[in-house]
Amino acid sequence: MRNYSLYFCLCLFFSCNESKEAGSPEEGNILENLTFSVDTVVIDPGEDFINLGFGLGAFDLTKDKKQLLFFENKPLNLITVDLDGLKVLEKNEFDSEGPNSVGSFIGELETGPSQQIFLKGFNAQGIFNTNGELNQDLKIFPDGLDPDYTNDFMKLYGSAIYDFQSKKLYSQPYSEIAKINELWIIDPTSKSMKTYSIPKMKSVSDYYITLTQKTAEGTNMMYYGPSDYMDMQNGQLLISGGSMSGFYKLKLGADSIEFVDIKHKTVPNEWNITVINDSPDEAIFRDEQRKIAEQINFMDLKWDETRQLYLRLGKRTFLGENRGDPNTYEIYLFAYDKDFHVVGETHLENLEKVPSSYFWKNGQLWSYVNVRDELGFAVFTFNF
Repeated sequence: MRNYSLYFCLCLFFSCNESKEAGSPEEGNILENLTFSVDTVVIDPGEDFINLGFGLGAFDLTKDKKQLLFFENKPLNLITVDLDGLKVLEKNEFDSEGPNSVGSFIGELETGPSQQIFLKGFNAQGIFNTNGELNQDLKIFPDGLDPDYTNDFMKLYGSAIYDFQSKKLYSQPYSEIAKINELWIIDPTSKSMKTYSIPKMKSVSDYYITLTQKTAEGTNMMYYGPSDYMDMQNGQLLISGGSMSGFYKLKLGADSIEFVDIKHKTVPNEWNITVINDSPDEAIFRDEQRKIAEQINFMDLKWDETRQLYLRLGKRTFLGENRGDPNTYEIYLFAYDKDFHVVGETHLENLEKVPSSYFWKNGQLWSYVNVRDELGFAVFTFNF
């Protein structure tokens, strides 16, 4: 077990300024005097080697936040990490073909009770045990579904998640490239479905841009736009997007969905720009990409059990002048109480890199780092 600070890892996150204070005083702002420190921890792989060619990829924590599960690729191995002991507990190989296969690539992983995990690949999904055995096939198509979706798994389930408590699938289906601004809740047992309109999510797809170029070999397309998120936090389904501070929430068992209109004081709460959505010109596409990146992009909300707060990061990205030049960032931290009132917001002035594949554990933010090809985390302690 190793637990130490590494200068080269810290340089990824901090400027040379030694001060760690962030933000300006705001009335009622619990983050106004925030300070933070960071340590780097490295996971002991034991006698084996962890292939980090794809980073963490899809990952999740057990409910008690003591273990991290993720897949290494080629071969497809499920890695279980003891986060308290900072060591790999086990590595189990999964089938990429055959009756227990979910495919060669894992797009979604969620942990459940009794060593069960939900996995989603490109054309299949199901509940497995951690030894790689398929317990329940969840490639379900509700009765009466439009054939456009029954013939295209990713259109229906491309952004789906599964909830072990309600035993239901939650999806925002696609129509062509963009989502159709609806939430579909699918019951695998009855093959029934409920739909809810989430029209404000259109403000995300409105900012998708496409570069389309025709060549002798065919048509090349490139996409860019704000991220969107869907996750279960503190017994509620939260649906949010990078282009607005507000979000949708659905309590488990409730029969209606609610939009929560968040009002921050230090940053704009929604984007007010126009973009050229489709262009064959790379220079125009790059200009639109820069315009989108420089907006405040709100990230997903995470429930911090230790503080009884929802915590959320936001970022502005400033693209390098030329392709290949490094980007620079402004990173923000927001805090909401259990009823989603804004109780804190601040600019993390000395944080220069956006946390990667991060999660909250015991009030600390853990961000994945590759430490000389070993699995590591920058662990941030926020004091406020």
